[in-house]
Amino acid sequence: MLKNDRYQWGLVSKLFHWVMALLIIGLLSVGLYMADLPDSPDKFALYGLHKSFGIIALGLVTLRIMWRLMTMTPELPDKSWLSRLSAPILYLAMITMPVSGVIMSQAGGHPISIFGQYTVPTIFDKNPDLGKVAWQIHGYAGKVFITLICLHILAALYHQLVLKNNLLGRMIKG
Repeated sequence: MLKNDRYQWGLVSKLFHWVMALLIIGLLSVGLYMADLPDSPDKFALYGLHKSFGIIALGLVTLRIMWRLMTMTPELPDKSWLSRLSAPILYLAMITMPVSGVIMSQAGGHPISIFGQYTVPTIFDKNPDLGKVAWQIHGYAGKVFITLICLHILAALYHQLVLKNNLLGRMIKG
């Protein structure tokens, strides 16, 4: 089943979820790691990869949002405000991180190249003040995003193991 139905996520939504989960966890891990490295060619190579995969993440979240708007979403087993709010907050984080990264890089005067093959058009001219604000947003948003991901995982496990409502199974099976 490609599309979602009332009871479970379809294949496309599952692929978006798991591919982006791996990509985002990788980006956050590399981001934390490279932030503490001394300046070196290896660090700058990591920055290049981080930017490339960040642009891919931005493209995927854009496609994912379009897909979500075009298809139904399975009913939530828990109708609480927290359950209804979790997806929009995660989507906001998925957008904030790459957008703040683009602004930070371009306002810092650093072009964004995707794997050295394509340069992202410059939207923001060099502006150190804007770059600093974007850097702060990127850093704080990263920490918030890590917290949100941990809460998302814990909530899924709670639903699966304690409430036994097969919430996790809807995103894994099929």
